[in-house]
Amino acid sequence: MNNFYFIRGALDNFLSNPTWDLLLLLFFFAAVFIYGLVVGRNRIIVLLLASYPAVLINEYIPYSQFFARLNPEQGIFVRAFGFFILALLIFWIFGKAGFSRRELSKKTGQVLFLSFFNVGLWANVLFGYAMAARPAIIALAPLNQLLFGSDLVHLIWFALPILALYWFERG
Repeated sequence: MNNFYFIRGALDNFLSNPTWDLLLLLFFFAAVFIYGLVVGRNRIIVLLLASYPAVLINEYIPYSQFFARLNPEQGIFVRAFGFFILALLIFWIFGKAGFSRRELSKKTGQVLFLSFFNVGLWANVLFGYAMAARPAIIALAPLNQLLFGSDLVHLIWFALPILALYWFERG
């Protein structure tokens, strides 16, 4: 019951004073849901699967050479931009390899859930970059802190999409 009041208070606070991280999260939800509904289930699955190697590769890119001349906010932008470019490049490679095909039945419910998990994974990655930069400078809203602010939650956001893919392919 206490969590209900916390979420209600966070929602009231957001509606009266939206922050950059909540607006970014809403933008991601809108963009990926619309994308998922337009292109269908298989392509949203490929986009979700392309996100995992993009995160891994992005961790090993030597950004430290660039970060020496950048402030923390610019460093976050560079890492996020690198992640998106890698995700789109890997998505394109998977598409050329034949993983991404159009289907006739769109299964809207599955597309919505998979889009939700895709957005959650992307937000988890981006907010992880922001919190790793300098937590004192980049402060997340309470709702985003609850959804993306701990190591356990990061693990959950990385595992949930894989479990959802297993569940939808099994059924």
